[in-house]
Amino acid sequence: MSLGWSRRAPVDTLVGTDTVIDFSIPLAELPRVSHELTTSDGEANGRVRFSRQLGHAVADLEVKAGPAVVCQRCMQPMRWPVDVNSRIALVVDYEAADRVPEGFDVYLVEADSVSVRELVDEEVMLALPNVPRHAEGSECAGRELKLPGQEAEAPDEAADAQVQKPFAQLGELLKRK
Repeated sequence: MSLGWSRRAPVDTLVGTDTVIDFSIPLAELPRVSHELTTSDGEANGRVRFSRQLGHAVADLEVKAGPAVVCQRCMQPMRWPVDVNSRIALVVDYEAADRVPEGFDVYLVEADSVSVRELVDEEVMLALPNVPRHAEGSECAGRELKLPGQEAEAPDEAADAQVQKPFAQLGELLKRK
């Protein structure tokens, strides 16, 4: 069965025929993810295999992508690597979701049909961090942000700066009274 990644298809048909779909979806075509990106370039690539496991409709999803997000430390664009392997139980209501065994993610389908784009959009969105930042060992991690017009102090100057102690003389003032 040849289905595109954007077309919705009945879940029973997908799992009944053990459908496998290879996909390459532009990140700009993922509705939820595209709102988080600094640029719309890039793709989500992978494969989804539909089957029935333990009495549930399941989508085994593999996704790789590198969406561009903004580092919240240095406020510069960065690529966030996404490499997801998920086992997703496709359910039609909350009662069915409660019966899904451990080890499966749950996805609530609408009108008993699903598209690969919906599944990929959900998984990539879940893989993005709430606060994206460069890794701790990166150049960004050692850099302090400066306010506009503020000059950076050299590390030695910061250590030699005079420490102000506004209440240091208070003890002597209280003794005088």
